[in-house]
Order: sequence, then C-alpha cells, then structure tokens
Amino acid sequence: MPTVLITGANRGVGLALAREFLSNGCDVIGTAREPDKADELKAAGAKVMQLDVTDPNSIAALKAGLGDTPLDYLINNAGIASREGLGDLDYGEFEHVLRVNTIAPLRVIEALTDNVAAGEKKVIANLTSKMGSIEVTDAPSALIYRTSKAALNMALRAGARTLAGKGISVLTLHPGWVKTDMGGPNALVSAEESAAGLYKVITGTAPATELRFFDYEGNVLPW
Repeated sequence: MPTVLITGANRGVGLALAREFLSNGCDVIGTAREPDKADELKAAGAKVMQLDVTDPNSIAALKAGLGDTPLDYLINNAGIASREGLGDLDYGEFEHVLRVNTIAPLRVIEALTDNVAAGEKKVIANLTSKMGSIEVTDAPSALIYRTSKAALNMALRAGARTLAGKGISVLTLHPGWVKTDMGGPNALVSAEESAAGLYKVITGTAPATELRFFDYEGNVLPW
C-alpha cells in the first residue's frame, strides 16, 4: 500500500488530494499548521502531523516524527497567493511568499529525501502554477506569486538530476484555476476534479531524470 505525504492537506486542493489518494487505497499523511483544527482531514482517514513549512524547526520535528518511514509520494502542496504588480509591491509580503512558495518546498525535500528514496515509487510532486511559466506570462498582475512559482520551477529543475541520482523523479504541476479560498469562487475547476487529474499524473507518469511540468490533465506546459 503506497504511502503519500501531502503538505497543507487540511483544506482546498490538499484536502481533495488526501481524499483522492485515500480512495485509491493509499496511506496518507497530511500536514497542517494546526492539527487540532484539521477535522475534515482526520475524518477522511489521514494521519495528521503538524508542519509549518516556513519554520525549519517544524520541518525537523516532522522528519523526527517520521523517522525512517518510507514515502512513495511526497507532495509539496502548501502555498499562498499574492496579486500585486509593479508599482504596488509590499516587499515584506514578497519575502513571505518566497519563503512559503519557493524556499519551503526545498527545505521539505531536503529533509525528507531519504524517506522518498526508501519508498517504492520515489516521486516528489510539487504544486506550482501555469502563472510561473515565463513563456506564457502576458499580464502584469500577481508579480510576487508568479515570481515565487517561476523560482520554484527553476530550483526544482536544477535539483532534479541530483534527486535522480537517488532514483527519485520530480514533477511540477499546475492544478488548474481551482475553486478554493486561494482560487476564489469564479475559478473554473473544482478541487475534486483537480485532485482526480493530479492523482493520475502523479501516479501514472513514468520515471525520468529531468523535471517535467504538467497541468492536472497531463498536458505539458512551457517553462
């Protein structure tokens, strides 16, 4: 029975992913900053562990709690949005978004690499965004968010071959414009639809030494 760890799994796409993996017979470890409030995640049948992805001590505690537990899939889902453009930038927020969206996934990966390498599937999937694609950017909005996701894509592309040396494949995934607290009510895709598609991509993509960038329907996206 494969084991998956999903960060930020107490709501939105993370919660939908936890339910999708559970419905397909997987053991799910879902993290939340406040596990006591993760009622829906617990009710779904996931094991809940505390994690604040911006806190190195919290990441270290997660690693200690996992010990040598093998992870077939590690999914970096936790993230935040920001909609400012040039001329309206809050640099304190800019730094915070970079810590959450760019630096935190790398810290989690470094902490849990050995756990993933000990798993059978050996996949690290990272929820990024089509808005992090430099090639298709044609709007001035959400500069901070776009930058954080483009930076994550670059970091993962640079690190993918190092992880491949341990047999680990890395994916970056665009979940679609999803109806969540982050995506808003006008979004086009339900969290359940996104999660079902992401599950197929994460579990069905062949191993590779290069980073791949897909959307939730399995389409290849430009960098």
